[in-house]
Amino acid sequence: MSLEISFIMKSDGRQTNRQEIFMSADTNNSLNKAIRFLGRYLILTVFVLLCIVLFASAAGIVFPFSPFVVQVLLGGFIGGITNKIAIRMLFEKDWYLPGSGVLLKKQREIIESLATTVEAHLINREMLQEELRKLLAPMKIDKVEKILNQVIAEFRDDVREYLKTGKTRDEITLTLRTRLGFLGKFLNATRIKEYEEMADTIVAELDKRISDFRVSRQMLAKTIQRIGTLEDFLFKPKNELLIKHYHSDKSVAELLLQKINIREMVFDRLSEYEPEQVRDIIEDTIRAHLLWLEVFGVFLGMLCSGAVALLQDLFPS
Repeated sequence: MSLEISFIMKSDGRQTNRQEIFMSADTNNSLNKAIRFLGRYLILTVFVLLCIVLFASAAGIVFPFSPFVVQVLLGGFIGGITNKIAIRMLFEKDWYLPGSGVLLKKQREIIESLATTVEAHLINREMLQEELRKLLAPMKIDKVEKILNQVIAEFRDDVREYLKTGKTRDEITLTLRTRLGFLGKFLNATRIKEYEEMADTIVAELDKRISDFRVSRQMLAKTIQRIGTLEDFLFKPKNELLIKHYHSDKSVAELLLQKINIREMVFDRLSEYEPEQVRDIIEDTIRAHLLWLEVFGVFLGMLCSGAVALLQDLFPS
């Protein structure tokens, strides 16, 4: 059963109308409980009533419209039990039901069908690209500034801690020995500047710059002026950086999304499950609908049997 949720637009953004959600959820839960109750006990109730009427008739107790009642109850029982057996044959493999266990036998075909359906109708590259556009559309420069500074603050202490380790200092010293060549040897030999001292100076300067670094509006404005907005950078084709480094005239988003094979991802993920797990996932998802099919089978059987009985009375042979 689908859960309908409405949203209220307010000045500070979207807020969910919680009362409507809870009312809708309560209604669906009550309906599902009623269907479960009927699905479990309706067929049994019809069978018990049918037995009572048959035993009463055999004992000589006559009910009004007894043949009609028997035919209606028999039709309801047959309709319900037939649907119940058919549903069981889908999910369970029983030796006494030839052809049962369809979902267990057809696991690969079902997974392929699910993966294709997800890619075609639920999640595909075009939808992901559209969602990215929607996310980026309302982003303003002050919001981007805030987000970037939050990310930087999150990792700042880790970077500074790594920078101050002895391993990092040794790597910088080794790089100085390798890169500075004759000048480095001269400075080190004359004690004007030793490698270790130069490494300490570099670490201290980097630590200060990292501590003081903040993304400013001016920096973002210059970046936007140079490469365009974030939306332009992601979705505009013939990006200079991509042409230079990847020799592609596609947009960044298109280049990234084309590497995502949603169908293959879904197929690989579902293939990790045992056949019984795939069956249980499907069964749990549509359980209420399956129970409703059993209930519907009872009512439809009773309706058809009642209609046949009435026609036989109206048009006796």
